[in-house]
Amino acid sequence: MFLIPMRRLFVFPMPLSVNSIKLEIKETALLALPISLGQLGHVLTGIADYTMLGHTRPLEMAGATFATSVFFPVMILGLGFGLGLTPLVAHANGAKDEAKLMDLFRTSVKTNLVLGIVFFGFLFWLGDHLSWFNQPIDVVDTCKAYFVLIALSIIPVMLFQSFKTFSDGLKDTTTPMVISLLSNALNIVLNYLLIFDHGSFGGMGIEGAGWATLLSRLFMVVTFMFVYWRKKRFQPFFYGVFADVRKFVHLRGILNIGLPISAYMFFEVTAFSAATFMMGWIGEDYISAHQAALSLASISFVVCMGVGNAGSIRTATFVGEKKLNNLKGVVASVVLVSLCLSLVAAFIFLLFRDRLPLVFVDANEVEIIGYASVMLLYAALFQFSDGLQVIFQGLLQGIGDVKIPSFIAITSYWCIALPLGYYLAFHTAVGYSGIWVGLTVGLTFSAVLQITRYYYSYKKLMINHF
Repeated sequence: MFLIPMRRLFVFPMPLSVNSIKLEIKETALLALPISLGQLGHVLTGIADYTMLGHTRPLEMAGATFATSVFFPVMILGLGFGLGLTPLVAHANGAKDEAKLMDLFRTSVKTNLVLGIVFFGFLFWLGDHLSWFNQPIDVVDTCKAYFVLIALSIIPVMLFQSFKTFSDGLKDTTTPMVISLLSNALNIVLNYLLIFDHGSFGGMGIEGAGWATLLSRLFMVVTFMFVYWRKKRFQPFFYGVFADVRKFVHLRGILNIGLPISAYMFFEVTAFSAATFMMGWIGEDYISAHQAALSLASISFVVCMGVGNAGSIRTATFVGEKKLNNLKGVVASVVLVSLCLSLVAAFIFLLFRDRLPLVFVDANEVEIIGYASVMLLYAALFQFSDGLQVIFQGLLQGIGDVKIPSFIAITSYWCIALPLGYYLAFHTAVGYSGIWVGLTVGLTFSAVLQITRYYYSYKKLMINHF
């Protein structure tokens, strides 16, 4: 599967004992768990919408799926940009540079606010041209109000990302996690109140789901601002954020890391969105089945992404402290944790592939369940590739190597996964499952190249250091 033996990834001056590996795994897991749970918030918000709409309003579930497939790549583009802040904060924190931390925080807040407004303007304009995606007309008409509401939520999402990535860089991952979980709980309650008819109120359907998403995301950013303001250390960080709106200190450094990360995440997510659009060309039921399988696969992906972010933070911190010998433990721990998580996810997908779709649709939707069951087979197959490629992407971010990994993403998803999936789905007898075959091959190719890239980048780093 790999171009280089895995043991060669751990060529460091000092060997690791079993006890050392256990300690490293504990450190990584404790850091990754809150990050993963916090990141799940963005995914679970959409899943809550699909689930609560799918059992009573299948057409509106398809509409929400389509709207999210258009919205999500733009949101990921913004979130990826924000991730460029985390290693810089971790590096500055490791070097105990409080002045730089303050400048990074202020620049991030201003930049993300501007980006949020720009992204909303683009999405609002795009809302009048959803027919360009060549989806069933009833699906497009159903989702328009929902699309505008979730588009507006991009502004609080971007502001929340400023606080979250800064907090992650300081190794305070618990605060974003708690706020995200509270937001998810609020979203579910609001979905119930607004989607379904309760007599004197509610009954808004998909539009109610949009309002629930917007309000829960506003809650996230307001709560985070309140929590940070109450901490004496961070009160000075807020002073003067907008005193000079033209002052963006360290913006170039954030862009140098954030833009390639955004590109990497954007091309991966748009590949899956493009796969959703291709499913729509086949039929409405295929969209619902695809979204059910993809929602489940995205949960395991986001969890592994949290492990990769933990690896990025620990790597950047050790680089800032000039303790490069400690990188061995970081690599070993994130690889082992990722493989274990991928194994569990693959086992669940295989064992319960006929039952998991019932979370999203009623039992009488036999065809949708059947399609989703087949898709979950491929989801189980690519768990290991998906997990490894995302954690090595995180490790590469930690050592400042972000441009080549972005090129790898473009090649893997848009030059391999999508063309292969399109060919198999529309020009062979493989049919709809061919799209998932293409995704599996693309993710495997990406994993191989990301691992290889990390080995050579690490080797270069050690040579320059010693």
